[in-house]
Amino acid sequence: MVSFKDLTRERRRLSPTDEHGADDHASTSVTSRTDREGDVLVGNRLAQWRERRGTTVGDLALCTGLTEQLIVDIETGHDWVDRHRVLCSLAGGLHLDPVDLTGQPYVPHGEQHAAVRAAAWHLRRHVLQPGLYTPADQQKEQSRLLAGAEKARGAQRTGDEHALALLLPQVLDAADRSVRSGGGDRQAVVTARNFTYAAAAGLLRRLGYRDLAWSLLQRARPTTADRQVVEAEEVRLLTSMGMPSAAVNRAEQYFAGARSVALLCAAALAHASAGQRLHAERLLDEADSRVSGDEEAAEVTVARASSAMQFGTWDQVLEQKEAAAVMPQARRADLLLLAAGAWARRGRIGRAVDSLTAAERAAPLYIRLDPLARELLHALRARVRDAASARELERMAGRFGVK
Repeated sequence: MVSFKDLTRERRRLSPTDEHGADDHASTSVTSRTDREGDVLVGNRLAQWRERRGTTVGDLALCTGLTEQLIVDIETGHDWVDRHRVLCSLAGGLHLDPVDLTGQPYVPHGEQHAAVRAAAWHLRRHVLQPGLYTPADQQKEQSRLLAGAEKARGAQRTGDEHALALLLPQVLDAADRSVRSGGGDRQAVVTARNFTYAAAAGLLRRLGYRDLAWSLLQRARPTTADRQVVEAEEVRLLTSMGMPSAAVNRAEQYFAGARSVALLCAAALAHASAGQRLHAERLLDEADSRVSGDEEAAEVTVARASSAMQFGTWDQVLEQKEAAAVMPQARRADLLLLAAGAWARRGRIGRAVDSLTAAERAAPLYIRLDPLARELLHALRARVRDAASARELERMAGRFGVK
């Protein structure tokens, strides 16, 4: 498997070390260094980084394919970043990780956020200092793993980042011990271990610890039984790091083994983030044909709406909105967030506020830690005219921990 450093060497070679040093990059280490200005827009950071790089607006437009006017509007707050495709382009144009523009990881706000951040320390320790194997009751360890993995699935399904963070360190330990001990239902054990590693990497990805998430996926080394849950997370991770082309290439390699709905959706979003709409739609159609349950159907619906969002087809995003009512909470939150962005783009600020509020209600911490949700919150606060909506946005800003 290609190392993370191989994939990012060129970008980091072109990125001058800042005052903290390369080893303290936000996505690499779990340190006390976080963004002390969680309410800063992507555009503000973009302007600062562009000036630091000595890059003109024209040069950035040329290498990203974005218009000069869009870049100026984002930097001045007249526009905002609500599409991962745009975020990837801006970060890539300045040889940055997208977290340098989003400001992740965010300063903990509230006990649950603090607990989630603390879990990242435990997961880092699991990567760097794996526990020594000690003989254990095989049946007890495997039962602990299977029960813990099922609880983690439930937390992931509902978007409960707090519960997921509390579960994962212990379940990871049980996963490694169960695999080493042998015996029992090997397929169930390996499947649970693969899921647990992918879930932990996904949590770290969402928090902004991308390098750490990558290291965790390398430790997983799936060889059998539902390996595509790990492979799909790897594709999502590469996409989130602003490397959609690398994500597309990796997905193509994994398609030789199988074409699960999760991997097809992850690959479709990588293609969409790379601006390849037809490829994305073809993969989503294939994923739709392979759906085998409500959970997979929800995943395809959200992926389709997200792909449409990347290309500014707001009506197509809103066409999917009605499906939110019957979705698992995390996917419902995803779809409502996308709908909020689409309503905002159509100038329907009141509808956008309602949709963003509903998204937060469905999965509170999951949405509050989403950088594009925070960006949208800023955009709505600057554009709202209705007093009731303005009050709701102020209350929401307090819950998000932004000024």
